[in-house]
Amino acid sequence: MPKANVNGTSIHYEVVGAGSPLVLTTGQGTGPAARQALIDQLARHRTVLTYDQRGTGRSDAADQTCPMDMLADDISALMDVAGFEQADVIGISTGTGKATALAVRHARRVSRLILAAPWTHGDDYLINLQRMRIAAAHSMPADHYFHFNTLLIYPPEYRRDHLQDFDAKARQALSAPQDAVGIAGRLEAILAFDARELYPKIQCPTLVMGARDDLVMPWWFARDAAQAIPQAELAVLEHGGHLFAETLPAEFLRHALPFLQA
Repeated sequence: MPKANVNGTSIHYEVVGAGSPLVLTTGQGTGPAARQALIDQLARHRTVLTYDQRGTGRSDAADQTCPMDMLADDISALMDVAGFEQADVIGISTGTGKATALAVRHARRVSRLILAAPWTHGDDYLINLQRMRIAAAHSMPADHYFHFNTLLIYPPEYRRDHLQDFDAKARQALSAPQDAVGIAGRLEAILAFDARELYPKIQCPTLVMGARDDLVMPWWFARDAAQAIPQAELAVLEHGGHLFAETLPAEFLRHALPFLQA
């Protein structure tokens, strides 16, 4: 499994597939393994760069309080390692903040941008939710914390249909309890990021996607982001939860692939 020394830390990354370059930057902690089906589908059309955010997953331990600007610089450095001069970029969840910062700080490197389940800033809803998650990380045993998070992230129907898988992962979590300090650092970094001043500076074609049943980054964030980004397109799914790109990959790709191929 390749690692790259990037901005003072070692980051796990993978390059799969064939075709024009695509960067997939996702949420926190789980890294590419949690979205393998989506990666496999994208790799049928593109050369896909995925990675584990610094300090998480298979990347080396590192300070996780770093701002989105630094995480965007990590992506730019990984693109150098992968030989990507320019690429389309898909950001999912926390990855939307990293992708937004990348599209502004390294504008020439982003040809097309997809923001799936973004947040615009730490509003009252998001502040209360993230502080609750931080408190849970500090107080709950690992299996309870896993279930708590998945209740927020996934739709009830998806959890019901994959109940055995969720129960197995909760048991596995007991052998590797959550890093409450690291979780707090990452969630506070989300709250500290305000994308509203960046959106008008995005120069590339952009598709913003949300889901009406997203409990983590409510769909109004996607609506507001699309209104603020010049000539952005908006797609709002009725279902799918926060990680609709994972729970409904075919529906996500029905919107994403035509946009990327335009």
